[in-house]
Amino acid sequence: MSIKRIPMQKIREKYTRFSINKKYLAMGLFLWIISFFINVWPILFLSLFCVANALLLSIDRYIQAPLDLELSTFSAILMTIKYGLMWGIAAAVLTKFAAILYNKNIRVDHIFMIVGYVLAAFLAGILKGIFPIVTVGILAAIIVNLYVVFISKYVTFLSSYEIIAYGLSNVFFNIVLFIGFSEMFLALFNLVNPLA
Repeated sequence: MSIKRIPMQKIREKYTRFSINKKYLAMGLFLWIISFFINVWPILFLSLFCVANALLLSIDRYIQAPLDLELSTFSAILMTIKYGLMWGIAAAVLTKFAAILYNKNIRVDHIFMIVGYVLAAFLAGILKGIFPIVTVGILAAIIVNLYVVFISKYVTFLSSYEIIAYGLSNVFFNIVLFIGFSEMFLALFNLVNPLA
């Protein structure tokens, strides 16, 4: 029995090199250094919500159905409860704005939607000490959808079918988000940034 000698070149060809992308390393290092001077966690969470909302709302490109599935209400309320009203308003505006830019679709009702998300942030700021996060989220989603029903009926003149379909899909989607994920997100916020 003899030991077969394998050339080193064949071993190198078999395995890929571990390479680190210097852009990501530099960006991580930059965020780490800047985190000593400012709180970067709200910025990172806001960016995450913007990307996730834009991707979620890209469904409108492929499915022509009266569905209103969005993360703007959810993110505005969570950011308000954890980081304050200004971050909640920023989430309300920027998550919708990111979706508008990503989908290259702007309509007049988007302005009214943004106002509704800002209203959700204000409601969260008012109700956060009174009710738990799940209750705050569900109440705010219902109140915002009542505002949207009024706007849809008297300003944008949607049909009753569209108003009911958009409103119910949004309320149910937000109920699922708040019951299933709001406490988990707040726990994550507290885990990575306990002092805020």
